[in-house]
Amino acid sequence: MQLKTLLVEDDPEYAFLLQEQLARADGIQFDITHVEKLTSAIKCLKQKCFEIILLDIGLPDSQGLETFLSLKEIALKLPIVLLTGLKDESLALEAVRQGAQDYLVKQQITTDILIRSINYAVERMYYFKKIHQRRLYLQQTNRELARQVKNCTFELERQNRQLQKLFLLSTTDKLTGIANRVHFEDFLQREWGNAIRNQTSLSIIMIDIDNFKLYNDTYGHLEGDRCLQQVAQTINVAVKRPKDLVARYGGEELIVILPDINLDGAEVVANNIRSQVKALNIPHASSQTSDRLTISLGVASLIPALNSEASSLILAADAALYLAKQKGRDRIEIYQNQLKN
Repeated sequence: MQLKTLLVEDDPEYAFLLQEQLARADGIQFDITHVEKLTSAIKCLKQKCFEIILLDIGLPDSQGLETFLSLKEIALKLPIVLLTGLKDESLALEAVRQGAQDYLVKQQITTDILIRSINYAVERMYYFKKIHQRRLYLQQTNRELARQVKNCTFELERQNRQLQKLFLLSTTDKLTGIANRVHFEDFLQREWGNAIRNQTSLSIIMIDIDNFKLYNDTYGHLEGDRCLQQVAQTINVAVKRPKDLVARYGGEELIVILPDINLDGAEVVANNIRSQVKALNIPHASSQTSDRLTISLGVASLIPALNSEASSLILAADAALYLAKQKGRDRIEIYQNQLKN
């Protein structure tokens, strides 16, 4: 399999590093075109066909969200994965809401994370296209059903089943079987709106598997995938209410959304998650925390105000998770500062 890739990165050394990482991918050959400016990228897109774009949102001739939006206008049907520094993470999240398939923090990119993100981005775009095509087809079928309802009932049911299957594939993380990033973003925005209207609490738990890179290095990526699957499914079972959502946020990070639960209730859920994962008793000989697999959790909660942004809650949970890691991992930290609604 060959993937025509446009790499837009103004740092030649970092671009070379990315190309080396892509060259190590199993089963995929990357045909990479590297440019350093937005204008050069736009010119390339008009001259050549690509299947994915890796985009640095800080370029010499364009900065921030405008970089992504300018490129998106030219490449509406191409998956775009953003490359960002830590200081640009909130900006990258906004770009995801605007249609970017994913974002990767440069300081945290590994070969495994990079290849997995590209695979998911291409697969999601493929399924989105399929869904769009299917919806167009169903619209045409429904016009025909206005004249022949009885004769077309069976066909409509069959098409709807196929649509549901495609929708499930597009909103489920392929590796873990839980919700993916796209589903998470949609669910969060919907529940954020509900919380604003009803003035109810909305809580988030952000979870990171401790020393997961060392786990992969010790036991291999296949065992790492199995471990991630087991942890994700355990958390999914531990979060018992049907209205809650467990999703894969990226790499070994998982996230839980808890509508109508305040900070105290979210802490109870977090403790249950931590104990359930610990009960798995998964060996982790190379861990710097414990000889068994552990997780770190960051918890945040608020009642959102009108015109507030859901990203503030994500950032708060992420800050709490960062604190948990700083304090030695294998713990729960609660975001204590006042959230800005």
